[in-house]
Amino acid sequence: MRNFFEQELRKLFEDEEMIQSPQFTGRACLGTLERDVRVKAEFVSMKIADEYDALRITVLNRKEGVIDKTTLRIVDMIGRKKIPNNPYFKDGMSPHIWTDRGQHEWYAYTPDVSDYIAMRQEVVRYLEPFRERTPERSSEGPKMVYICAPLRGDVEKNIEFARQKAQEVFQSGDIPICPHLMFPPIADPGDPAQDQAARTMGLKLLESCHEVHVYGSEWTKGMWAEIHRAMDLEIPVMTDQKTIGRTASRKQSRSKER
Repeated sequence: MRNFFEQELRKLFEDEEMIQSPQFTGRACLGTLERDVRVKAEFVSMKIADEYDALRITVLNRKEGVIDKTTLRIVDMIGRKKIPNNPYFKDGMSPHIWTDRGQHEWYAYTPDVSDYIAMRQEVVRYLEPFRERTPERSSEGPKMVYICAPLRGDVEKNIEFARQKAQEVFQSGDIPICPHLMFPPIADPGDPAQDQAARTMGLKLLESCHEVHVYGSEWTKGMWAEIHRAMDLEIPVMTDQKTIGRTASRKQSRSKER
């Protein structure tokens, strides 16, 4: 049975976008960053026992031990929060997890989707210098644009929708990168192994793109994985000709898969 800390750490790291092969135990998550480089993330108390108000991130070399570590206060990542109609927090409060009669929970304020995105971004900023560098994307000539759109449900209709959007990008003079047109003919979406391989390959293609264009009225789980990857890499994410802000509030559909 998952404890509360594992539940919260999974919201940040389970998708493997920041660290690979995450393992969860107690208040900590351990995974791989690059080759022999590992990352440990854990909730810690800065001042008061049983009030977990920070994330400690430790970067380790598998052979040489600790490379670096930092402690990211939750309030610094997501700010002080107002608690309506609560006279004890007129000036807001610093979000933290606390222990109440042996049970752990968020005290007074529970983070929303935008808060978890903000925390992820702070962790990404810290980890980025420890990653292997990838070649910079050339800004000359047409842009490579990744088409982010739903696939699940009416697959044929969604593929045609993505094709039309890719055609719009092509006609604008840019280069559409559309996984809907690449993978379904060679990877069966109904086969879990082939489907996962196609998703992983799609995310790899995204890393080389200049922009990600998001289409469709509902953003599925697979689309959110692509959006998170782009934001982690600071690739502009466009929807309705607007760039998604780094701390914009957005609701993620958790009930659907791409």
